[in-house]
Amino acid sequence: QQMVFDKDKNTVSAVGNDQLYYQGRVLEADTVIYDRNTNRVFASGNAKLTEENGQIAYGDRFELTGDFKDGFIDSLRVETTARTRLAAPSAERTDGETTVFERGTYTACEACKDDPSKPPLWQVRAKRIIHKNEERTIYYEDATLEFWGVPLAYIPFFSAPDSTVKRKSGFLPPHFVISTTLGYGASIPYFWAIAPNYDLTVTPTFMTGQGILGQAEWRHRLVNGSCNIKAAGIFQQDTSVFSAPPYGASNKEFRGSVESQ
Repeated sequence: QQMVFDKDKNTVSAVGNDQLYYQGRVLEADTVIYDRNTNRVFASGNAKLTEENGQIAYGDRFELTGDFKDGFIDSLRVETTARTRLAAPSAERTDGETTVFERGTYTACEACKDDPSKPPLWQVRAKRIIHKNEERTIYYEDATLEFWGVPLAYIPFFSAPDSTVKRKSGFLPPHFVISTTLGYGASIPYFWAIAPNYDLTVTPTFMTGQGILGQAEWRHRLVNGSCNIKAAGIFQQDTSVFSAPPYGASNKEFRGSVESQ
């Protein structure tokens, strides 16, 4: 490791597995340059910024203020503690509170181990992704939902809670179905946080082979226990793909269920 002080440029450079600490944040890189004139920090080579909450940001190059709150990042990749991932060719960080990802992507899927460049099972691609830490909300502008790299739906604007939020009303990540009897399908769950101790999740699933499956789950936590009720129902479009009773449901147009615990 080497430290270089440049009196003419008024800079301090460190080369070789450097770590800088400031108010719980840790900046690591192969090369770090601190410009005393502008109070800017330049980090490159395996650059990594770890926040107080454990969130990690990787980039080819960081240009930040001395407190790491403001700046620009090239080829940014963010991994949250909930293993969700945000990525963009460039991003701007403001007040340590807002990060704007230009032409960014968001997914909760891990990269393929055999081929990391392969598109994930699903991801959201947007012209701009804005993450506001204080609001604990992520905003998407000109967004497209992709499934295995294929665009499925376009949404001009929407927002969602970030991974630090455990309970908040809104849409949950979609689920996908591939089946010989059901066809191709997608579920879009909606979570309604009615009160701190009870909630309702409604999940419509649209399937090319059998129509729409409706599902609902009610959860109620009590002082000395909890109650959980699930219900589901579907009017099947094609019963011929199922086996005859008692091995299948070829004689049933409507099927439903109720479960309780």
